[in-house]
Amino acid sequence: MLWRPARLTAAALLVTAATAPPSLPAQEEPELYRLAQSQLAAGDTLAALASLRELTELQDDFAPGWGLLGSVLTERASHVATDFRERREAERALRRALQLEPNHPLYLAALGALMRKQMLHLDSHRLLKRAAELAEESPERLPAEERAELWFQRGLFYEDGYLDTRHLVWAPDVPVQSPECGIAGTFCLNFTRPRDFNAYFKGATDLSKYGEDEFEGMVDAFRRALEADPTHDGAFRRLSIHLIDRGELAEAERLARRYQANVPDSPWGFITLGLVYQRSGRDSLADIEFDRGLELAPPGIAAHYRDISPLLRASLAEHYLKEDDAGRRNMEEVLWRKSDPLYLTPGNEVRVAHLARVAYADLMFEDPSEGVWGAETEQGVVYVRYGPPQRIWQLHRDATREESGEEAMNALEAAVASQQSDPLWYTNRQMSSQGGGRWVFWNYGWSLPNFIFQKQLLVRHASHLLSSYSKTLEEEARRAVPAVYSTSFDILGFPAQLARFRGVADSIIELDLYSEVPADELLAGPEDVDVGLFVFAGADHVQIYERKLRISSAPEPQPLTYSVSLLGGRYTYSLEARGPSGKAAVRREGVELQPYLDSELAVSDLVLASTVVPRIESPTGRRDFAIKVNRRLEFEPDDPFAVYWEVYGLTTDDEGLANYQVTLSVTDTGGRSVLATVVGVIGELLGLAGEEGPQLTYERIVEFSGDRVPEYLSLELVDDDPGEYRLRIEVSDRLSGATVVGERVFNVLDST
Repeated sequence: MLWRPARLTAAALLVTAATAPPSLPAQEEPELYRLAQSQLAAGDTLAALASLRELTELQDDFAPGWGLLGSVLTERASHVATDFRERREAERALRRALQLEPNHPLYLAALGALMRKQMLHLDSHRLLKRAAELAEESPERLPAEERAELWFQRGLFYEDGYLDTRHLVWAPDVPVQSPECGIAGTFCLNFTRPRDFNAYFKGATDLSKYGEDEFEGMVDAFRRALEADPTHDGAFRRLSIHLIDRGELAEAERLARRYQANVPDSPWGFITLGLVYQRSGRDSLADIEFDRGLELAPPGIAAHYRDISPLLRASLAEHYLKEDDAGRRNMEEVLWRKSDPLYLTPGNEVRVAHLARVAYADLMFEDPSEGVWGAETEQGVVYVRYGPPQRIWQLHRDATREESGEEAMNALEAAVASQQSDPLWYTNRQMSSQGGGRWVFWNYGWSLPNFIFQKQLLVRHASHLLSSYSKTLEEEARRAVPAVYSTSFDILGFPAQLARFRGVADSIIELDLYSEVPADELLAGPEDVDVGLFVFAGADHVQIYERKLRISSAPEPQPLTYSVSLLGGRYTYSLEARGPSGKAAVRREGVELQPYLDSELAVSDLVLASTVVPRIESPTGRRDFAIKVNRRLEFEPDDPFAVYWEVYGLTTDDEGLANYQVTLSVTDTGGRSVLATVVGVIGELLGLAGEEGPQLTYERIVEFSGDRVPEYLSLELVDDDPGEYRLRIEVSDRLSGATVVGERVFNVLDST
């Protein structure tokens, strides 16, 4: 539980203040009582319990001692049926306190909270209601903080009922068992034919409206708790998450801001506000709030929010958890650098989305009476990895239909025996001849299988349905896709043609990116567009290059070329553009750069263009040409078509001459050769003008005194039906016998 230690100490100290009889001077308080208070204040709950147990043995008529002991034990006690020792001791202590001070609202409230943990909800409701009535009749008997705790416990009672109706539907025909796939367990059709299975829910009757009374009672109770004590973190968190869950973000924002003002050193106001901002698409503000919250958080809480193991495959997660703090921080930084969807913005939208998921899961799936992070529950783990389901269906559970009749009856008898092993067991609303409870289906797409959870009535914890394939589905999904994230803004494609050339030395590669900013899709009118190129090196994704600028543009495509000089290696580049509306365009790919050595025959990437025209009489490289690059690699059937490339590492004879042959061919996606012809002046110079065929070949003898020979051709495709084509150019060195090939894929559009 996220706030349990602080609440336990605060609640215990408030018990002290609220129960000390007016006639008892502070100096006459038993020494063991004062010792227990100081131990609780220091966070040593076990020592405090030992002191209180000793005190109640020595002074059986000291009500505050019994009350404090019962309250602390109630806070520590769990819901688990067989784990009843602390619940039994807590009830004995609280009933003794009430025997000594009848109708004390504090003891009644603590006993009501205990009854809730024992699943005695009617008794819990009666006790909490009576405690609230007494507190309102005699408000001086309880300080504001304890009135807040009383209302908080009432809110939890209503919340239990509300959660049983949230997303509740009536779909009686959903097949629990299907003979044709029974080997896959309960709801096997969900896993073998998910689309057919999900169709049963399309006409389901919505029953969630029957929980509105509980919802209103819950919200009212949490509000009254905060009115009594604006610093009550439990009431703040429970109220906040339900407002957020229902999309009431403006009210949730106001609530978080008030809590920040009242408890400025608490991380929860900032973390909750970060969740609100992320839900409303304000990622940069959410990033600030999350970071501030983690700065304020104790080390354990900060580590929980930094933990990336749920997002990794099991083997990598195991490696991450074995690392020391420095190793973990490095892995976290690498993961977030790689996953950042838009380097143009100051924050990382995916990291923000992750923190928002953890915050939501912690708030929605936590139980204020258990020491488990909501994000670490079985539902929370799925939520953190894959986000909110597209649809949630909650069905009345009939456990007798999950297994064979004999197996179901044995399971039911075992459950009843477990409940009855608790001496405080009287009635249990969740038990019935059908097993009671709920089946909860999380759907991430009509054609996808659901994660299936089971829960008992009035119990928050839900787990994968054991008799189904759900847990295995989660494990398989993690192996295939450990996590899925989306952004709060639209991301469009970013057209570009990439080409690699030799640099000023054979160890340098020049990476050219001929991009086209899709301003026609990013802008509604003449406005500014932020654009940038980011380059990262190696497995650690270390940023080595950044170029950002702002351009003014009409709503039409804008050509933009980048050229970066790099050493050989593996890189990732990200071309980005962002309009004022928040829409973005991104092209992110890995690229491997190999040096163009003097001693090895090589060709640059082929650059496809509309036209290639020399700027000077004897050009020596691409910058000596006016190249109108086709940045989308898309041609209309009648568009001009040209190609530029460079040849490196040619062998020369004694006179410094190189002799090589060029063979050009074009094929479609099926491998069929397409007729092409070389046109223009260069075709005449090469003796190819007017020739057409599946392959065009020419030979050149050139003086090779530099480090490259530029080549270009203008072509016409004789067969230019719409579709994808591959241009292939083979260069053979006649002197060394070496051969290299360059290829480029392009598309011919349908002009109809």
